[in-house]
Amino acid sequence: MPVKCPECGSGNLRYAHLRSWTERLLVFFGTRPLRCRDCRTRFVDRTWRFRDMLYARCPRCWHMDLSRWSEQDYRAPAFARFKLRLGGSPFRCEYCRTNFVSFRPRLERFSFSKRRQGGRPQEDPRSMAARQGGKGS
Repeated sequence: MPVKCPECGSGNLRYAHLRSWTERLLVFFGTRPLRCRDCRTRFVDRTWRFRDMLYARCPRCWHMDLSRWSEQDYRAPAFARFKLRLGGSPFRCEYCRTNFVSFRPRLERFSFSKRRQGGRPQEDPRSMAARQGGKGS
């Protein structure tokens, strides 16, 4: 998801309530007020980007790295089954565990190793050397 909180950098966002008529008008151009669920900061950012509109994304958390689900493992609602019959693709967001159907292709395939690497910040080699007791190269 390209939108991040400007204060803490978290991607755990939700739509904030619209406060004015200008915010209501900006919704039609893809700009929405958002609130970070971690630090409670409210900010306005573009949630629609043209390059992202070409690919499927999770309707709940907007992630674009998706896996697939099969009809044998999940009993889809009637409208989702209807979209599958019309040629839609079954996608699953592993971050929020949402199953959905989209007619757009996925941008990238979800992998658990990528998810684990994304959660850990890169550590500076100097701080690693200091932590090991000054034994650096």
